[in-house]
Amino acid sequence: MRNGVVATLLIVALVAGAGAGYYVGSSNGSNTKTVTTTCSGYPPAGDCITPYSTTFNLRVNYTGPWKVTYQGYNSGGRNISGGYSGAGFNSTMITLTGLSNGFLTLCAQAQKLDSSGDLLILTITGYNETSMPYGVVSYCGGTVP
Repeated sequence: MRNGVVATLLIVALVAGAGAGYYVGSSNGSNTKTVTTTCSGYPPAGDCITPYSTTFNLRVNYTGPWKVTYQGYNSGGRNISGGYSGAGFNSTMITLTGLSNGFLTLCAQAQKLDSSGDLLILTITGYNETSMPYGVVSYCGGTVP
C-alpha cells in the first residue's frame, strides 16, 4: 500500500511541481528512496511539463446539407471524438487538452449529403474543399506548445 501512496505522490508532484524544483522521499523499513527533480522554463525552450489546452475552430461552409465527424488527439492518443450535421455555414469550438511536452491535433471529415456541384469547405487551421456531388473532404490541424 505504501508504494501506491508514494507513486501517487510522485505523480502529483510531477504535475503540481512544474516550474519549480521539488523533492519526494519515501521510506520502506530500512530502505529510503529519494527523487529530486528540477525543471527550468516551459517548452519549447524549457523542460517543465504542465497541462495545457487549445481550442480549435472547426468550420463547415456549404449551402446544402452536410455531416461532419472529428477526432482530437494528444501525444497520448485520441482525446475526443464526435460528429454532427447541418446545412449552410457552421462554426464549432472544440477544446483539446494535453501536456506541454506533446502535441494537440484535430482531424475532421465533412461530407455533402446531396448531389450539388456547389463548393463545400472544411476549415480547422487551414482548409480543404470539394465540389463533387456527395463529395467527402478531410483535414487535420494541430499545435505544439
